[in-house]
Parts: sequence; structure tokens; C-alpha cells
Amino acid sequence: MMSKTHLAVGIAAALAAAPASVEGLNFALMGGAIGSLICDIDRSSERPSRDVKQGWGIAFTVFFAGFMHESYAYWQTFKAENLWGNPLRLLFLGLLVVLFLFAINGAHRGFSHSLLMFAASSVLIFLINRQTCLFYAIGFLTHIFLDVLNKKPVRVFYPAKGVCLRWFYADGIANSILLLCGTAACAALLILKFKISENILNVMHY
Repeated sequence: MMSKTHLAVGIAAALAAAPASVEGLNFALMGGAIGSLICDIDRSSERPSRDVKQGWGIAFTVFFAGFMHESYAYWQTFKAENLWGNPLRLLFLGLLVVLFLFAINGAHRGFSHSLLMFAASSVLIFLINRQTCLFYAIGFLTHIFLDVLNKKPVRVFYPAKGVCLRWFYADGIANSILLLCGTAACAALLILKFKISENILNVMHY
């Protein structure tokens, strides 16, 4: 599927699993945005298409907005010295960068789309910041699932050969339907869970 579809479906799935709180939804947006597109990091060596540029532009905007919100409202979570002053977290961050660099240089839908990449990156992100890990993992898995539906093989069980169901073309009608449904689900879940959060706060207030 195309980048914006991966983004919409991945974020919607992350929001569905998020607790009904501003903090929970914020982490879901951040983790879901990056997790749903990180598989396509292997396309960085190519000349990025308009769809890829737009997808990553939206993802980074969502992540940066969430990061700034958390930095303001929950500064302790992302406090600089908690990361930069912790040798172990610096090590995990370095290993994550190395992992991503390895994935960048691979063939498209190869290592970066594998369960090996999923497991390794999820563990490292958990060790760096556990609040986003679940939602990153959900976004990642939705990306693999959607790509397996396409007609080109995905090396899910890397280094074994790729698999695919050959149901849809990546830029066909199914992509448009999933993009529409994913976007609608994101909006509906945000409205619903913010409403639930408000009701909980009102009950606690009284």
C-alpha cells in the first residue's frame, strides 16, 4: 500500500489500543506514526516519490507535535538528562541507529519488513522509551500486514524468501478504500476517546 494509507491505518490501530487519556492518545499518535512507516526506510536509497515525501512529512509532523506536547506537559518523561545522561540508553539509541542504517541499505520489502527487524527495533525502543513501544509495534505490524496483501513478496521471515497474498495492487482501489477508512477511523477514535477522557475527568472532579 501507499505511504499515507500505511500511516492512516497504523495510527488508527494504535489509537484503538490507546487508553482514553490525552497522554495515552499522544503516545499512540507518536508511536503509530513512526511505526507505520519505518518499514519503508529501505526506500531512502531511492529517489523518494511524492507519496513517500508526503507520508514522512505527515509522520514527522505528528511525531514532533506529540514530542513537543509531552515535553511541555510531561517533561519528566523526556527530560534530557534521562536520555543523554544514561549510558545504557545512549547505547540502546546507538544500536537503534545502527539497525536503521542496516535496514536503509537493504532491498525494498526485505530486512526492514521482517519480524526480525520488528522484534529488534521494538525491544530497543522499549528500552529507550517504553510509553511509545506498544504503539510503534502496532504501527509496524499493520505495515507488514498491508504489504503482504499486495502482489509483490515481502520478506517477513527474513532471510527466507518473501511471501504475499497477491490480492491487491499497492496503488489500486483497495489502497484508496483503506486510506479513507483509516483516516475516518483516526478521526472517530480521537473524538470518542477524548470524549471518554473528558467524562472521566468530570467524574473525578465531582
